[in-house]
Amino acid sequence: MPYSVPRMKHISLAMIVVIAIGILPAATPASAFADEPVDVDALLRRLDEAEQRLQILETGTQRAPTDEATVGQNDVADPSFGGDAHDAAFTTVGPVFDADPASFNAQIDGNNTGVGPGANSRQGTLPRASAFAINYDTGFVLRPDNKDSLPYELQVNGRMQIRHVGFDRDADFYSNRGDTFRGGPLRINNRNEIEIERARLVFSGFVHDPKLEFFLNIDGDTDDNHQAIFHDFWFNYEFSETFDLYFGKAFVPGSRAWLDGSTRTHFADRSMATTFFRPDRSIGVWAIGEVTEDLFYRVMVANGFSASDLRFSQLDTSLAYSGTMWWDALGDYGKGYADLKWHEDLAVRVGHSFTYASQQGIDSLGIPSSEQNFLRISDGTRLITPDALAPGATVVGADIYLYAVDAAFKYRGWSVNSELYFRWLNQFKTLGGTIPYSQLYAAGFYADAGYMILEKSLEVIARASLVDGLFGTRWEYAAGVNWYVNGTHQNKVTFDITKLDGSPVSNSGPNYEVGQEGLLTRLQWQIAF
Repeated sequence: MPYSVPRMKHISLAMIVVIAIGILPAATPASAFADEPVDVDALLRRLDEAEQRLQILETGTQRAPTDEATVGQNDVADPSFGGDAHDAAFTTVGPVFDADPASFNAQIDGNNTGVGPGANSRQGTLPRASAFAINYDTGFVLRPDNKDSLPYELQVNGRMQIRHVGFDRDADFYSNRGDTFRGGPLRINNRNEIEIERARLVFSGFVHDPKLEFFLNIDGDTDDNHQAIFHDFWFNYEFSETFDLYFGKAFVPGSRAWLDGSTRTHFADRSMATTFFRPDRSIGVWAIGEVTEDLFYRVMVANGFSASDLRFSQLDTSLAYSGTMWWDALGDYGKGYADLKWHEDLAVRVGHSFTYASQQGIDSLGIPSSEQNFLRISDGTRLITPDALAPGATVVGADIYLYAVDAAFKYRGWSVNSELYFRWLNQFKTLGGTIPYSQLYAAGFYADAGYMILEKSLEVIARASLVDGLFGTRWEYAAGVNWYVNGTHQNKVTFDITKLDGSPVSNSGPNYEVGQEGLLTRLQWQIAF
């Protein structure tokens, strides 16, 4: 039966006393004891030091002083001693590892068995083996005891949207300006399926310096061939609250509804108008900051208006320029669309965004670069589709100007979010003929509202959005309900019904397909950590 720690301590002390009694008479003449008195305190101190050395050799741990400066977040008291009095006086500092990585495994063996290279008494000259705490703080966090001496931190988050999608069409086919090239009208398909949208794993933290942060978002969707991709990633250095500099891949910030992300939306996803007008992701350089109290900005220079996962050969040589500014007019507005915090005082946010990009790239065969596939005109036809703007003519380049204005408020469970969009396309480059337009203008908006009928739990929602341009006007009307299971967006069930009047856009995220006329239903469970 193994000895308990207190019993082992008594045995060890007894062994040391016996050894000391046996050695002292042999090593010291009898006359020495007769002439000098025995220093009992000094003898006890030596015995205590010997006991500590023996404990290091046997267990790889040592007694630590009670000074708070020496006790880290990861220190764990030995429970075999029991009681708060001992916990306050002793901690387990942990095994000792050599600085040489090659001896790492050998030292682990030594520390576990009491023999080998790790079983040594050089505790005072070697660093601690562990100086990190693991806990949950809006994510699973590996955090250093002292971020100045060990400037490394890792946080892990995850999210999944499990969604049922149904669509009941009102028409079998849909016509637009690309019919001649495609060989006829578009077929509209019914839907009844279960999908996984946005299965994401996120790693974030800082390295080398608490101000040097990183972010890595890995995303998988069943509608993207079940492939996982590096969705967003960057390094950023926070010079100050006014200037935080980023390098990597992220949203081109041309729309507030786009920039606010898909985690905290009122509905299962963004509106039809937002999906039609907003930019996409791109690799670039951007900065975020607070100009003055509650006035914020974000500006970016990117590879393109929509250049999310493209190779250099699929891009043109022109960069995109985008920026946004927003003001929390009556103090901190908070995150998300819903008033989960139940603001007793009115909270207001207003802002605007602008994006410019020139897409003029074609290959040796006259085919437009891949980044131009994103743009559509108001009836849903891709801008670069042959015959889209004139018979025999194909647009292979254009300049884009997008301006958006947004406003939102929260008050006692009520929340309203809205954004107006204005887009101009000009400087057209064509092949095969000319087009009768020097500029195409389109406008639109979305507005949604919610009310918490049960505080922090049950919310009813409604939305309308519009895309209006030279080639058609398209509407969306929607209503639904949110159940915040634990009072947050991290465990939320959403059910919504949307009436589509000829969608001018296709996007798998919000389940829109060009030409959809009918009823779209979505039941989604979002679970996150």
